[in-house]
Parts: sequence; C-alpha cells; structure tokens
Amino acid sequence: MQPFEQRGTAILKRTPAHAKAAEIGVLIGVLSEFLLRSRRDLKLLMVDSWAPAEQQPEQYKLTGDTHASHDLARVRRHRQEAEARVKRFTDRATIMPVTSLVAAEEIAGASLDLVFIDADHSYEGVKADIAAWLPKIRTGGWIGGHDYRNPDPRFRFGVDRAVDEWSASTGRQIEMDLNFTWFARV
Repeated sequence: MQPFEQRGTAILKRTPAHAKAAEIGVLIGVLSEFLLRSRRDLKLLMVDSWAPAEQQPEQYKLTGDTHASHDLARVRRHRQEAEARVKRFTDRATIMPVTSLVAAEEIAGASLDLVFIDADHSYEGVKADIAAWLPKIRTGGWIGGHDYRNPDPRFRFGVDRAVDEWSASTGRQIEMDLNFTWFARV
C-alpha cells in the first residue's frame, strides 16, 4: 500500500456516510484523488496556497521541509496536477487556492465531519491550523493530520509539539494510524 493510500485509509475509517471533509495541504492531489475515488458520497475541500518559497512563512522554511522551498514554476505545476487529478470529481471537490487560515475564515462553523492537516509543519503553523479548523468540525467529527511521530526531524518537532500541547490542554486523546497520521474526536 502506498503512503497516500495508508493516509487515505486512515481518513476514510473516520468519515461517516455523506461526509464533508477538508484536506489542508494538497500538493499534487494524490490523496485527494484517492479519497474521492474511494468514496462516491464524500465531498472534499482541497486547501493549498501553492505558494512559492518567497511567500512561505519563515518558521515553515526553517523546518527544512522541501515543500516550503519550491519556486513559482514548481508550485504552479503542483496545482495544475492537483486540478487535473480531481477534474472528474468537480461536483464533489472544491479547490481553495488560498492559505489555510484564509480558507478557514470562509467555512461555516460545525460544517465538516473531518479536517486533515498536512500543510505548514512548523509548530506555529500546525498550532494555528488546529485552532482555525477546530470550530469548523461538527461535534463527533475528527481532526487529524500527517507526520505525527515521524522520525524525520523536519516534521517531528513542530507537528508533535503542537498536537501534544493541544491534546494536553483539551484532554483529547490522540489516535495514531498508518503513515504517521494522528486523529482526535471532537
């Protein structure tokens, strides 16, 4: 099973019938396509700024994540690839080419069943994404993300710290799943 299939399987286990979910950090849309292909009743918000390095937050660039250092031509290709992958799902896929925080402002409260965070892997970025998207999740829904307990130091320190602090402050239990995914019931 490919890593994106592992993440997708973990997500789909937690989405009810006729779910509405948000993927924060789409890159080339491989996970988005997998989710939409696997569940014909799923509606998906695909949020990614597709911003080049000079527009990325400094704290994200400092993580060393290669995605924070891509040039304009590369991020344009990534967006085009993502759009092409989900073109046949336009009735169920909504692409939001903006930052996570801007997208969250446009989404109604308690309107989503699941939010999956895999964008800015810095502590500040993950912490802000959790805070911004949590109110958008229905009671009983799920928040989660990628690269939790990933031994790669580019991801571990920011993601782990933000998720662990949130879990400790709210008493929410973190469930780990395939391919360094984390989830918590809201």
